[in-house]
Parts: sequence; C-alpha cells; structure tokens
Amino acid sequence: MKRTSIQNGYTLVEVLIVIALMTIISTFAIPAWQNYSTNINLRTAAREIMADIFNTRQRAIEENRNTYLLTFNVANNNYALSRTDIGNTIWTKSLSSFGKGISIQNVNFNNGSIVSFQRRGTITMGTVVLSNLIGSTATITVQITARTYVQYNMQK
Repeated sequence: MKRTSIQNGYTLVEVLIVIALMTIISTFAIPAWQNYSTNINLRTAAREIMADIFNTRQRAIEENRNTYLLTFNVANNNYALSRTDIGNTIWTKSLSSFGKGISIQNVNFNNGSIVSFQRRGTITMGTVVLSNLIGSTATITVQITARTYVQYNMQK
C-alpha cells in the first residue's frame, strides 16, 4: 500500500510575496487614511458648531431671553457660551477636542467674534472659518434668520 503525504501550509516564497504585496498596499493606504481622518475631524467640528448655534437659539426662544452670547476666540482656539444677565460662562469648547490640527482660522460676525441670540429667534449673521493641518477648510455661514450652512474645501 502506498502512502500519500498531504502537505498543508504555504511555502516561504508565497509568504514573502504576500508580505511584499501588503507592504505596497499599506504604503498607499495609510497616508490616504490619515488625510481622510483629518478631514472627518474638520467636518465633525463644523457640525458641532452648527448644532451649538441651533441649540442656543432654541434656548433663547424657550426662555424668552436676549442674554445668550456665543464668543469665538481665535487666539485660544475655542468658543464659549455665556449669559450676559448673570455674567457667567456656561461652557467652553476647545477645537483641539475634535482632533489634532483643527483650528479657527477666521471669525466675522458684524466685524466681531460674538454671536448674540434674540428671543425672537434672530441672531448675529456672519461666518466662521475652520481649517486643519492639510489645508482643508470649512466655512460656516450664519444668516440673521439663524439658517446655518457649511461649505467645505477639502484637500486630499
């Protein structure tokens, strides 16, 4: 009776070819993934600011107050919600919490950096421009009716 030997496994050449292919693929995939991730962080920061503007407007309407201010600080790379009647900052959010390199590039609300919220639902109109390390930008535009939208200029 003949014995047949069954060999399971891979040869050294096959393993080396797979390793070489994985190295080549990862050389292209990792930088693309890093840029994609950086751009996602920028989008997240822009959406968060838009949500904060919407929520603060709703709060001013519900409480029937003209006392809410959203102040953008380019130097400290953050923005804060405050009430003028009590002189307190309610919260401060830093853009560094959205990822490395996300920053406030420019703010212009009636030649200032403060958005004021009225009890009737109107707010200060203007723009906030955010940027990241690879040069992508997000321009948040706020209209007096509180319609807020964002335009992206993404770098790959």
